[in-house]
Parts: sequence; C-alpha cells; structure tokens
Amino acid sequence: MSDRTKTFPAEAVMSTVTGILVSENGIGCVYEVLNWMTGESVFTHQISRISREAVPVILALYPDMQIAIDEAEQVNSENWRDWLATWKGRYGDEIAVPVMNIAEHERIDPVSELAEMVPPDRVITIGVGKP
Repeated sequence: MSDRTKTFPAEAVMSTVTGILVSENGIGCVYEVLNWMTGESVFTHQISRISREAVPVILALYPDMQIAIDEAEQVNSENWRDWLATWKGRYGDEIAVPVMNIAEHERIDPVSELAEMVPPDRVITIGVGKP
C-alpha cells in the first residue's frame, strides 16, 4: 500500500461504490472514504456527486467490482448482510482506495454547491462573529 492509498473496511468501500448502505456503522463510513479520496471534509449534499467521481477511480484498481455495482440492484433491507458477506468473500475484509487527483475530482465550495441545488428563497445565511 502506498501513501496514496488507504485501506477501509469492505462495507465502507462497497457502500461508496454501490450507493447501497451495507454498514452497521451507518453513513459515516462513506464520509470517511470520500474525505480520504478528496482530501476534503465532504458535506451530505456532496456525497452523490463525489461518489460518482470516486467510482471510476476505484474501478480502475478493481475492474471486477463492476459486478457488485450491477448486483446492488438486488440488495434490500432483508438481504444486505448476505450481499456484504458475498462481497467480502470476493474483495476481502479491507479494500485500499486511492486519493483522487485534480482530473478525477472537481473541488466545489460546499456552500456554493448547496446554493445551486436549492431555490434562493430556501437559503438562509447566518453570519458568525462580533456584532
């Protein structure tokens, strides 16, 4: 493993790659993977965009993981543990993921990105500082 990759639990990487949460620890594991890959502190509204950026980067290292992405359509609240066990059997308990470079990830200010996602009348800016 190089200093440009870091290992994460399989459930964290598979949740990030498939878009299906398969972790007992919740969504926090996806934040951890994406924070590492981007070198940023990812906000909730950025997860889907950055995950779309991360998938081809991870697939470049693990092309056979496309099968898991295709299988994810079958995952539901009843069988996710079985699918996670299948995926761990294939890819191991931990999976190394790389840092994304500038060509792979577009850095967007999280507040600006949110402002583009919602109508202006739904945005309330609060200033913090001295009165």
